[in-house]
Amino acid sequence: MIKVYTKSCALIFAFTILCISAYSQNITGTVYDENGATLPGVTVRIQGTTKGDATDLEGKFNIQNAPVGEQTLVYSFIGYLEATSVINVPASGAVVSDKNMEVDSKMLQEYVVVGYGVQRKQELTGSISRVDGKQITDIPAPSFEAALQGKAAGVQVTQGSGLAGSASVVRIRGIASISASGDPLYVVDGIPITQDYFLNGNRGAMNNNPLATINPNDIEDIQVLKDAAATGIYGSRGANGVILVTTKTGSGKGWSFDFNTRIGVSVPTERPNMLNSEELLQIYQEAWENDGNVGLAPLRGARTWEQARNTDTDWVDETIHTGFKQSYNLGANYGSKRLKVFSSIGYDDNGSYLIGNSYVRSSFRANASYEISKKVTVSASTSFSQGVNNRVDAAWSGGLGDAMSTALPYFPIFYEDTVFSGTDILHLPGDYFVDGSNPVRKRELQEWRTTEFRSINNLSLVYKPIDKLFVKVYAGYDYMNLKDDKFLDAQYRNVTRLDTLNSLAERWENTTNNYNVNATATYFHDITEDHKLTYLVGGEYQQSETVANPRRFRQDEFVEGTFYDNNNLLDQILIPGVPFADRPLVDSIPAIAGYESDDDNNTLEKYNFISAFARINYAYKNKYYAQASFRTDGSSRFGENKRFGFFPSASVGWVLTEETFMTNIKNVSFLKLRSGWGITGNAAIPNYQQYGLAQTASNGYNNEDFRYLSVAANPNLQWETSSTVDFGIEAGFFEDRITTSLSFYHKSTTNVLLNITPQVSTGFQGFWDNVGEIKNQGIEFQVTSVNFSKKNFTWKTDFNIAYNYNEIVSIGSYSPDAISGGTNDTRVVVGKPVGTNFLVQFSHIDPETGRNVYLDINGNETMEWDPANRIAVGRVLPKAIGGITNTFVIGNWNIGLVLVYSLGSNIYDSSAKRQLGVVSEWNMRTDIFDRWRQPGDEADYAQVSLLNENYGLDDAFNNNTTQFLKDGDYLRVRRLSVGYNFPKFKMGAAQFQGASVTLSAVNFLTFTNFDGLDPEIARDFENATDRNMSPNISYLTPPQEMSFNLALNLRF
Repeated sequence: MIKVYTKSCALIFAFTILCISAYSQNITGTVYDENGATLPGVTVRIQGTTKGDATDLEGKFNIQNAPVGEQTLVYSFIGYLEATSVINVPASGAVVSDKNMEVDSKMLQEYVVVGYGVQRKQELTGSISRVDGKQITDIPAPSFEAALQGKAAGVQVTQGSGLAGSASVVRIRGIASISASGDPLYVVDGIPITQDYFLNGNRGAMNNNPLATINPNDIEDIQVLKDAAATGIYGSRGANGVILVTTKTGSGKGWSFDFNTRIGVSVPTERPNMLNSEELLQIYQEAWENDGNVGLAPLRGARTWEQARNTDTDWVDETIHTGFKQSYNLGANYGSKRLKVFSSIGYDDNGSYLIGNSYVRSSFRANASYEISKKVTVSASTSFSQGVNNRVDAAWSGGLGDAMSTALPYFPIFYEDTVFSGTDILHLPGDYFVDGSNPVRKRELQEWRTTEFRSINNLSLVYKPIDKLFVKVYAGYDYMNLKDDKFLDAQYRNVTRLDTLNSLAERWENTTNNYNVNATATYFHDITEDHKLTYLVGGEYQQSETVANPRRFRQDEFVEGTFYDNNNLLDQILIPGVPFADRPLVDSIPAIAGYESDDDNNTLEKYNFISAFARINYAYKNKYYAQASFRTDGSSRFGENKRFGFFPSASVGWVLTEETFMTNIKNVSFLKLRSGWGITGNAAIPNYQQYGLAQTASNGYNNEDFRYLSVAANPNLQWETSSTVDFGIEAGFFEDRITTSLSFYHKSTTNVLLNITPQVSTGFQGFWDNVGEIKNQGIEFQVTSVNFSKKNFTWKTDFNIAYNYNEIVSIGSYSPDAISGGTNDTRVVVGKPVGTNFLVQFSHIDPETGRNVYLDINGNETMEWDPANRIAVGRVLPKAIGGITNTFVIGNWNIGLVLVYSLGSNIYDSSAKRQLGVVSEWNMRTDIFDRWRQPGDEADYAQVSLLNENYGLDDAFNNNTTQFLKDGDYLRVRRLSVGYNFPKFKMGAAQFQGASVTLSAVNFLTFTNFDGLDPEIARDFENATDRNMSPNISYLTPPQEMSFNLALNLRF
């Protein structure tokens, strides 16, 4: 009996097992993101049941005892679109179901970084544009701000030039300043950073760019705050807009890595077309004869005609080549329940198309946050970067600028063997030409590099003492050290000054320590379910000090080798704070290289900011919103009775799609109206102007040095303030497949800070005053559209356009000539935009005489240039700017096309008046072929002559006319890319979560009527006045860079 019972039980048990296995099985699989990286923490469930699982650290899941038959799996994870897959569960055997999930872009943008916090996008009542970090790294650019071009409505970004490491000019909603800086405030991870240029055009090349040391690969996203409602919380520093940079933080579970590399080549967007020897000699002889002379014209540098005819140097070819680029970046990401870490290292070597010019950046970053308890979280970040700019002369200083001007084709590179043409040191007959303008000689006999070390650090603590109250304390430290080192060979320095036969080594060093501390308390007060308030109060203190230390060493006699070859002698000699006599190796310096030192000339500058601020936000039923902010700032840059300013703002918003009357309008998924007003300030001027400045001069009475006041004091110097009104509409259609925004703004800036040029009789070189008013008003429109979306094909378009009207309302009692910009090219004229060109009108070339015909102030024709006939003409700022981005995804392939455009501006081609005007010591453009030669000719340019008076001019340099005021409109293909995404794969023992390969072309096509080199112009100047008033002046400016790049990205 027992045996029979036992066998019966065994049979029943076996039958039950068979039945269970026939009706339930296991479902396993792995969940990936859209790039092929595994996703831990994803919830996977069987629809209509309670069965499910969550993915582990490797993205794997295992659902046991799944019902047999057709089942639907539902995948859900915060920040990703919910996904489903239909599978057939067999009666026997396991089922494997892998899935890729797509990022929910709407969810990612749900929260937006604002000043001192974050807000839900729906609650925003200010004008803010967001640019994702991937959009920044997609375009190889010298620094991250250059990659913003065309990505945000109302943000004008103009790359300085094609030089490696050059700075960009960024303007948000026009220009609201004249002599104060027009640059926006940059805030990295909550800390305002130093953005002083340090080096300027007077150092012989384009400005150094302090933002280039920040690795774009470390950036998570960028928020651009444009109106007073958004920037008002920054008070004194928000007048020109605020750019908030958020770097990456750890996320997910466990470790993940991202490696990307890029190689590329670069060439100029346009090659200068200059005359060759035969052509230039023909022009020169023609001008000589036109002036009534006979015989052969005497040539520059006593060159004989035989020598000139047998020499034809293409100086442009001698200064440009195909540049090489390479970059490598490795990012590590770790996330757990309490600890999040992001770290990266990067190396970027950008070689430009100018021979000898490159910018090399090495960087390291570590960001970490740790939740100590439910009440306390600490975060810290540190970054170290070094940028080495191997510099060459540019523009007016030499290099390609020489090749387009004073480097004449009938001079050779070398006179004999290794002795450069243009060197008079050996009394070589007939060799010297203008100012030693041999660009090869300059490059080879000079070593010039700028080394910039930067470290940005912050430490923060978030404490939650009670529910809904958060106290945050930030401490930031931004350190920047810049060394500009130059060695000049004796041959370089001695063109005609034979009594100063020596080489030269010099260093210009600047060190900035920028300290920032701020503390905020934020309380979320839910009065009822419908009424919600958020309070924020805080304070901030900033101190910045900069030590400038220029040093110079002379060598008594020529020694073989360069300064840098002598065991880094410069670094050993130039030790800050140590007297020259006490520096190491001082006794051996004369024996090694015969160097003598100039006296050190150290300067120390400090400035301080102290602020208190508050903000209150109100929300009613998630459809009515209001915000008010208040900030008071104190600045050490103003007089004692004018140091503090008060900057309030207020704004409201109404989400109409939360109203019941919008329920039946199905195609409108989101609609919001917003409006705001506020006052912001600007204190971005040089230090100590309120006190006046003195300078030391030599050769005074009894040959004694003496001091004199160069800048007059103004103890009443105060804030430049801007009052802004903004109105906007934001909308989404067809479940947000189309999203759009439209903004209108009006900004009035008063107490404009002006650096006035007084009459010579005063004895002052300048003084600062608060005078005048500037008006900016405009419209911005932005739309994002998913035009087509199917399984294997997606097409998305982003379009933005911004129109800005800029006008000088008043400059008090000052005349236009009191404030000049550029090389005497631009002025401030009431009723005209900031920095209008102030020129005599050019009419035509007289077909009978071949002379220039101008118009006087009354419109009458004249052949004489007269400054009394100047009028305000042209626009520095474009009327409209924008960008168009199209993205196509076809299976694993993707194609990107980025267009940028600028409409309604002018370019003053300042170098053309010497390349196409009076025949002088400059070479000329091939455009001169269209010149007047005989009566009846309809020509673009006058009969060539060596005499200024034949052009109706006093001189060939300062007499500006509209003949060279050009149309600056352009449409540029900023980037065209083709890429392929590889899903998860193995390579040997290595497991990769995904990879991509991308081929891209940058700036490879431009449509423009501008007949110069490149219509994207931002001439480099040494002060804010010139940068605001004269960015459209082209003077031997190197063209932009065209590059072709191949990029590889690996995720593991």
